Amino acid sequence: MSIVLIAGILVISRPHSSTNAESVNVESVSSEIIADGAIVAQDQATLHFQTAGKLTYLPFKEGDTVRQGQTIASLDPYPLQKQLQLMANSYQTATNNTDQTLENNGAGIIEGQTRYSLDTTNKNSYNSTTEAQVITDTVARIVSNNLLAQNSAQINVDIANYAISLATITSPIKGVVTHMDVTTSNVNITPTTSFTVADPSTLVFRTNILENDIDFVSVGSPVKIKLTNGLGKETTGTVIKIYPDKVTLPNGQKSYQVDIESAQITASGKMGQSGTALIQSSSQSTAKLVPTWTVLDHDSLWVFSNGKPVLRSVTVGKAHGDMTEIITGLEANDQVITNPESITARKYQIL
Repeated sequence: MSIVLIAGILVISRPHSSTNAESVNVESVSSEIIADGAIVAQDQATLHFQTAGKLTYLPFKEGDTVRQGQTIASLDPYPLQKQLQLMANSYQTATNNTDQTLENNGAGIIEGQTRYSLDTTNKNSYNSTTEAQVITDTVARIVSNNLLAQNSAQINVDIANYAISLATITSPIKGVVTHMDVTTSNVNITPTTSFTVADPSTLVFRTNILENDIDFVSVGSPVKIKLTNGLGKETTGTVIKIYPDKVTLPNGQKSYQVDIESAQITASGKMGQSGTALIQSSSQSTAKLVPTWTVLDHDSLWVFSNGKPVLRSVTVGKAHGDMTEIITGLEANDQVITNPESITARKYQIL
């Protein structure tokens, strides 16, 4: 308690009878993050036809090796070729009409027809636009419309040609056919029918890291991998990629995909083989986690010590969302005061 004399008035400063302080236990940063996953190929492609049709060519089965650019499946091209012929006929018709229009325009026929039509149907005088201007504008629009019709017909031909090219699926990579929705030709398929090709030389162990743990995973982090059917053997690896998009797991949890490279997996791993990864945390093993808002001036915290609030000097580390690392200055059994503003509250009585 302190006594201060101000302008003849005695002011006694008394601590608040109750600080109403709230606290939480200090969390330790785990040295390893555990996550399940499976071996996948980083380079793989799932392919679909862009249209429905009859599958007439299917030279491979699941497990077969394919070269880059090799045909995997083809649809019957007959209806697409006939559609192309129809579009080509329409284009020729539009071209003929355009040629005729341009020829008539050069001979003054369109202008004469337009003038005759106006003189016959328009019995009233023109307002602000002269008859000559109306005729010029009309002729220009007739010629433009014919050219546009020809251009549209050409676009339809291009689309029909493109549709024929889409009737064949080729592999974009060298690899192995790992999945086929159909196993025989001469069946009707839809755009949902899929074919998957994967490159076995790009095998990685892919796992899902929960969003609360992803801040503790970094590219280059060492990893221990134990495959389910690996006869108890432990494989080592390194985190090589953290995907930026958040995904939702079947149980509703949010996570991020992480790829782990391992020489042993590349040499003898099997696609689809499952296992568990123990990823070394990128945080210091001695670090503690506290709510970010409890850190004052980046170097101190209010904690309870022997039941009393104490301002503790600390060394601050990385921020992880709404939590911050404390490198030194805290003990595992410390309780951090979560509303430090209550500690500085005082009640003054004027006597």
